[in-house]
Amino acid sequence: MNRGLYGLAAEFDDAAQLVAAARAAREQGYHKMEAYSPYPISDLDEIIPSRNFLPAVVLIAGLLGTATAWVLQYGIAVWRYPLNVGGRPLNSWPSFIIIMFELTVLFASGAAFFGTLFFAGFPALYHPLFRVDRFRRVSQDGFFLCIEANDYRFDLRETAHFLRELGPRSLWEVDHD
Repeated sequence: MNRGLYGLAAEFDDAAQLVAAARAAREQGYHKMEAYSPYPISDLDEIIPSRNFLPAVVLIAGLLGTATAWVLQYGIAVWRYPLNVGGRPLNSWPSFIIIMFELTVLFASGAAFFGTLFFAGFPALYHPLFRVDRFRRVSQDGFFLCIEANDYRFDLRETAHFLRELGPRSLWEVDHD
């Protein structure tokens, strides 16, 4: 792995070329790559699967909030201050539902907020591709494929040769710093 190198980025003329390049890279065995385009391309979802762990984190946090609310209320109502009000049982779970719902929402929304920041790479205010001048076009008419240097299959010469064979408009070495 090259220490200061983030990866190799190639710009393509249109979405069809980008999809074909991503498919060829996947077939060559590259796994750590990302495609950038001005609009979503549905064919890329199958070729480059997203790595979105946020829904699982939010679900686990919501379940943790529910369990926390139940344990707190059960501990108070049954162990610490067991008061018999109106002949109801000490573990009257229907009275716990409102607080369980509130803590579920609180924990899940907190996990969604902080998880989004974490998975987005906060507090990094830049991405190494921002150093490529042509990458500014990605939100207008640019189609880019970046193969990351931390891919086990990545070799600078072989990967550059492979990307050149795909016919990109241009190719760049992207540094971390």
